[in-house]
Amino acid sequence: MIRRHAADNCKGFTLLEVMIALAIISIALVAMLGLVQRNILVNDRLQQMTQATFLAKQKMAEIENGILSGLERNLGEFPPPNQQFSWRAQYSSTPIQGIQQIDLSVIWGEEKDNELVTLTSFLPESPR
Repeated sequence: MIRRHAADNCKGFTLLEVMIALAIISIALVAMLGLVQRNILVNDRLQQMTQATFLAKQKMAEIENGILSGLERNLGEFPPPNQQFSWRAQYSSTPIQGIQQIDLSVIWGEEKDNELVTLTSFLPESPR
């Protein structure tokens, strides 16, 4: 009769195998956390761009309908809850007589970081 040792019948993972598996899982989790953080930042930027686009369309409609006049036509800030956004309108002539180009920019944060949305429209020239 041959006796087997108790160690020969043990089945399972060694400590080294468990530690390697934990290291692989921890590396994957760190990478996933980085992706989640990036996703949150991108989502925030997209929300700001969407809000800025809606505000730009609203302000362009006011300009097109002649609601703004004088200095109000060139720059301003939005009332709460959109006080982090400001706007700037630039008027320029076009090759077509009697038509002007309007570039309306809605800015949040730093303009140098390209945190703005610009709409362009063409309207009949009117006295300013």
